[in-house]
Amino acid sequence: MNRHKIPVIWDIDTRALVRHIRDIGALRGMVSTDGTPAEQLIFEAKQLPSMAGQELASRVTCGKPYGWDKGSVEVAISPWSEQMGESNAKPESVKHRVVAFDYGIKQNILRLLVDHNCEVWVVPAQTSAEDVLGMKPDGVFLSNGPGDPEPIGYAIENIRKLIGHVPIFGICLGHQLCGLALGGKTFKLKFGHHGSNHPVKNLLTEQVEITAQNHGFCVDPDSLPSRDVEITHVNLNDHTNEGMRHKKLPLFSVQYHPEASPGPHDSHYLFTQFTDMMKEFAQPGSSRR
Repeated sequence: MNRHKIPVIWDIDTRALVRHIRDIGALRGMVSTDGTPAEQLIFEAKQLPSMAGQELASRVTCGKPYGWDKGSVEVAISPWSEQMGESNAKPESVKHRVVAFDYGIKQNILRLLVDHNCEVWVVPAQTSAEDVLGMKPDGVFLSNGPGDPEPIGYAIENIRKLIGHVPIFGICLGHQLCGLALGGKTFKLKFGHHGSNHPVKNLLTEQVEITAQNHGFCVDPDSLPSRDVEITHVNLNDHTNEGMRHKKLPLFSVQYHPEASPGPHDSHYLFTQFTDMMKEFAQPGSSRR
């Protein structure tokens, strides 16, 4: 760690720290090894910007569009996949063209899209809806990313323009942006959801998934228009919203990370739902077209 200049802290009561954060909420902090007095460090920590109100997607997105064709090293078939009827599926000859907005996208999401027979094109966060539709996608993916979703007005407006014209699947920040685009509101959680052991109930199947999560904001389910939006997933720890879908149009999203592997494959079915949605939308005479 010293050779790679990685800071280390030790000899603190970690349980007391966790209990303090649980009571007070998420805090800004600093780690120092140069002997700076604690009072000065506290002052500097207080000057750090709060996460609320920060638009960070434009800082972490890619500089230009690019294609992605790398799948997983080994594609495993989970027991859940067998329940969903995936295990006997034959490889498809026609790929689904997916345009993925990069708000801070994880590469394993891209790998799983490729595993599910998608031709993936990643575009910068500020790419216009018109440019995306000009790429003639079969589906649009809205990625995870850092920061507060509310200030990302350009993304919210783009999603509104895309809804109904192309199937949409959002994860994490993408889920929050979907909520805002559908007329809902988001709020900052007291101390966020972080880790790989969060139980989430799928209200459509009554199944419980063990999920990986890393977010500080949440969609307020009561703010969503109930005539248009159905809540599909709920967090069993604090009963916050973890997933939703549009009742008539091809759009769904989840707050957690199905590309991660805490289950280890409890949530991979969501990628199959996305490809099934694209197939249905592409059918001639589909009511969703």
